[in-house]
Formats: sequence, C-alpha cells, structure tokens
Amino acid sequence: MKKALFSIFGILFLGSAGATPLTGFYQTIDDGTQKPKSIVALYEYNDGDESKLAGRIIALYDKEGNGKITETMNNPIRIAEKVEGKPKMAGLDIIWNMEWDADDFEYEDGKIMDPKKGSVYRSVIWQEKNEPKKLRVRGKIGPFGRTQTWNVMNRSDLPSDLQKLDTKNWKPVVIE
Repeated sequence: MKKALFSIFGILFLGSAGATPLTGFYQTIDDGTQKPKSIVALYEYNDGDESKLAGRIIALYDKEGNGKITETMNNPIRIAEKVEGKPKMAGLDIIWNMEWDADDFEYEDGKIMDPKKGSVYRSVIWQEKNEPKKLRVRGKIGPFGRTQTWNVMNRSDLPSDLQKLDTKNWKPVVIE
C-alpha cells in the first residue's frame, strides 16, 4: 500500500513539475550556418489563472558566426525591421501563450515569431528524454513546419550583465 501511494505521489509530483524544467536559457542555432544565433530566456508567467510559457531574446551573437556575443538586451543594436514598430531584436519576445500539456510532456497552443521575417506561427516546444541538454522548438502552419534544436545554457555561460537576470515578473510584450 505504501509503495502504491508513493508511486502515485511521485507521478503526481513529476507531472505537476514537468513544465518547470523547460524554463531557463537556450542558445539558438542558425538553420543555414549551424552557428549560434541568439540566447533566449524561456520564462513562465501568469495569464489569469493559468501559467504559460514565453521566450525573450536576451542576447545576439555576431553576424559573422564567430561565436561572440555582440549585444544583449541591456545594449540592443539590431532592429527587427519586419516586425511592427521595428523593435530591437535583443529584448524582443518571440514566444508567448504556450500551455503545458502534461499528457504529451510539451508546451503547445502558443505562438512563435521569426523576428527576421516578422511572421508568427503556431508552436510546440518539448524535450527528448534521451537529450536533456537540447530543446526542440517547432513553428508550424497547419501540418507543415520546421523544428529547431536549441542548446541548454547555464546562467554562468551568459554574458556578465545577464547573469543576475530575474525573469520572475516578466510578462510577454506581444507584437503581431
């Protein structure tokens, strides 16, 4: 009886905590060059009674693909030309409204923006059990889409001006 209760408690605990591991910092990779492109902070926020996931670009790597961070949200330079209002890319929310699906162990039903094109797509985010240092991020239109693999980053890997970044009170600023 104790074993059964412990197992049920364990499943409930893991199921309720399942969304939290996907928050954190991720290095995005350019589809064409396979070089680091940006760092995105995935954070949870409350939307009414629901907890949802959003993602904000916090740093950008150099355009040449040398792997050097050239700007952060504290010193943004590049502009998202095709996004309404032409905001700076560093500091731009590119993921919002993602809801946790405990049955499939993924976030879904949210949106992702390609800041270079200004296009917004439906999105799904998940982590493969056998690759805990990778995150799968898929943007899609209907049954068609593209999946990117993002690399997990430690806070200590971030530029020094972002290492104490606190995302607790962030809310996405959505530009569609």
